[in-house]
Amino acid sequence: MQSCVGIRELDRHVFRLVNGAMYVDFVKTSQGVFRIGSMPDISKMMAQCGLTEDAVLIPEWEACQGGDNHTGEEFVLWHSQVFGGPLKTYIGRPETLKSVYKNLAAIFPYYFDQKMLSVIRKRWLKKWVMPVPVESLYVQGPLRVHFRKGNIVILDEGREIYDREAAKSPTEPALLVEEALSSVGRDSTPREELEITVVGSGNGFFGTTASFVIRFGRHVLWVDPCAQPAHNLARVGIHWDDITEILITHNHEDHILGFAACLKRKIDRRERLKVITSSEIFRVLRSQYDLLFPDLAEHVDLVNISPERSLNLEGLKLSARWNHHFLPYGTLGLRITAGGKSCGFSGDVKFDTRINQILKREELTEAWFRGCDLLFHEVDFRNPTGVHSYWREVLKIQSVLSGDLYGYHTAPQEDPPLPVAEDGKTYLLHRN
Repeated sequence: MQSCVGIRELDRHVFRLVNGAMYVDFVKTSQGVFRIGSMPDISKMMAQCGLTEDAVLIPEWEACQGGDNHTGEEFVLWHSQVFGGPLKTYIGRPETLKSVYKNLAAIFPYYFDQKMLSVIRKRWLKKWVMPVPVESLYVQGPLRVHFRKGNIVILDEGREIYDREAAKSPTEPALLVEEALSSVGRDSTPREELEITVVGSGNGFFGTTASFVIRFGRHVLWVDPCAQPAHNLARVGIHWDDITEILITHNHEDHILGFAACLKRKIDRRERLKVITSSEIFRVLRSQYDLLFPDLAEHVDLVNISPERSLNLEGLKLSARWNHHFLPYGTLGLRITAGGKSCGFSGDVKFDTRINQILKREELTEAWFRGCDLLFHEVDFRNPTGVHSYWREVLKIQSVLSGDLYGYHTAPQEDPPLPVAEDGKTYLLHRN
C-alpha cells in the first residue's frame, strides 16, 4: 500500500498537504503563505509538490499514530541550506517555540571541520531561523493570528479565513493507520535464516529514508523507523504490529522520523516500546521528545548497545561501533550475525581511507566488516569531498567481504556504479 501524498484545496485560502495519516495546512493571506505546523518528511513533500511558505505558525505539540506535528523542521533547514532558500520565520507561543528551537539546537548546527576530522558547532541557527514569540496574538498589517489553547485562528482584513480546530479532518489518524494495516497480514513465523527487508534506501532529501527490518527467530527488528510507519511497512509487506524492537542509530531527524508514531501506538495499546540504542543517543532522544512525552521512560524498555556492549537476542547477535559522523552524541554502525551469517550496516559515516589513516581508528576501516556475507553501506555518488562516503571509497570495502555490497542513504541514480539496496526487496542469507 502506497503512502498517500497529495494536495487538497479546502477553500480559496487553505490547501492541505496530506501524507498517510497526517496532514499540514497552508493558509494564503495578504501577508503571504503561512504553514501550520509540521510533520515527518515535510520538506521532501513540499519539494515534491512545489510548495513554499513565508512563515510557520507553531501549534501546540501533538502526536498521533502517523507521527507528530513538530518533527520535520531539521530538514526544512537543510533543504534551505543545500538547495537555497530564505531564512525561516517561526511564530508561536514562547514555550512552544522554545521546544522547537531546543531540538534544532541539539542536532542541526553540528558539522565537520574543513579537514573532516573533528565535529564543530556552526552558527547556522542564527542564520536560518528567526523565532517570533507571541503570547496570544500575532499582528502583521491587516493580519491577525490568534494562538488559543489547542487552536490557531487567522483573521485577514477583518474576516476569519482559518480556524485550525474547525478545519480538522473528520477522519481520525488511527482509522487511517488501521486501514493501512488491514492491507497486510500478520506474520509470526520464526525465521531460521537471517532476513533483511529494505523499507527505504533514501535520505532526508530523496526517497523513503534509510530503514531496514531484520528478522531472525522470533525477533523483528526495525532499524531507524521512517515516517508513516503503518503505511511504509505495509508497502513492503510488513505489519507494523509484528515489529518486536526498534533500533536507533543516531539522533538526526531522518533516522527518527517514525519514533513518535511508534511510541504513540504503543501507548494507545497500553504496551511498551522496546528501543535498542546507546545510552547517550537515548538521552538525547528523550530530550528531543520530553515535552511531547514527558513520561517517555515509563513507556520504553531501553536495551543498551555500544561498542563495549554487544547484544544476543536469542541467537540474533548485534555488535556496534562508533562512526565518524558529525554529531557529538555518537552514530552507530552495526554488524548483525545469525544462523551462521553476518550482515553489516555502515550507518551514517564518512568512510575515507585518507581520513582513517589520520584518525587511526581500526573500527572505521574496512576490516570491521571483514567476512560479512552482506553489507549495506551509505554512499554518495556525486561529491567526493562531501560529508558522506564517496562511492569510489566504498568500493574498496568489497575486497574484505564474503558476499555482496549495496549502497543506501542516497539519491536515486540511473545505472549507479555501485548497486543500491532496492526498496521493498528482502535479502536472505541462507545457511551453508
